[in-house]
Amino acid sequence: MKINSLKNKRILITGITGFVGKALSNRLKSLGATVYGISRSFNNDVMNLSADILDYPKINKFIKDSNIEICFHLASAALVEEGQIRPYETFKVNTEGTLNILESARNNKLEKVIIASTSHVYGENKTPYLESYTPKPTRPYETSKACTDIIAQSYAESFSLPVLIPRFVNIYGPGDLNFQRLIPKTIKSVFGNFEPKMWGGETVRDYLFIDDAIDAYIRLVTLNMKYVRSNRIFNFGSNNQISVRDLIRKIIKISGKKLEIKKIVQRRQEEIEVQYVSSKKAKQSLGWEPKIGLTLGLNKTIEWYREYFSSR
Repeated sequence: MKINSLKNKRILITGITGFVGKALSNRLKSLGATVYGISRSFNNDVMNLSADILDYPKINKFIKDSNIEICFHLASAALVEEGQIRPYETFKVNTEGTLNILESARNNKLEKVIIASTSHVYGENKTPYLESYTPKPTRPYETSKACTDIIAQSYAESFSLPVLIPRFVNIYGPGDLNFQRLIPKTIKSVFGNFEPKMWGGETVRDYLFIDDAIDAYIRLVTLNMKYVRSNRIFNFGSNNQISVRDLIRKIIKISGKKLEIKKIVQRRQEEIEVQYVSSKKAKQSLGWEPKIGLTLGLNKTIEWYREYFSSR
């Protein structure tokens, strides 16, 4: 499928009101797609459904009545901390929500289903993580996401369902208003002239700019499925590995503020020290490479938040 073949495609995004969902919606619309959304924060209309992802009858009816052809499933309980506090809800939302989308996709014979995943599922594996690795998650969030990956692969193999599973590193950029995530939370503290808090600080992670993540989704949705074998997983990272401490320092420096980091002694439970992926498969199979480095990405992001906070 070529990129111009998205014109007039009826595409559903679950979690469309989230950070990535909004950006993906805007990009798909710019390519001529007809975009539908499911979110709990909607008012119902022809194109959008206000629904809990656990409500299968409602979701299935919407997919059927809207003649959906492609689905991006982004809706999830998406925070590690949330999983620690509410493990039952995290497992239920992520596994059952994904199951609902896959079952509806099977019944309505969708052309393609893209199930958003995370690099966190790899757990205690050697870095850089490869798609061939067996996941070794521990905490509820990443374990629930590993479960959804297995369920998605089962549907793909058992019912010839055209499923793809992208595993992303941490996505950041302009427009992310979830201030529980590290980069937005740090920027908010800095612009409020508060010392940003840091747990530990030595853990190393990779960060992918939102535009590069959306480009990855577009490459996947236009991928001809005949080139996809049994491993339907694709890693997406930017090779911007950096410690939490250095990332916070970088944000403070770019913002132009004179602040120190407020160190929190308490260590996060079962935190893995180093996590990043190899994106070699994405480069070879999709022609995808990240274009925005961390310094440029943070500059763009911080400038967006500067305007956002000054207007409030």
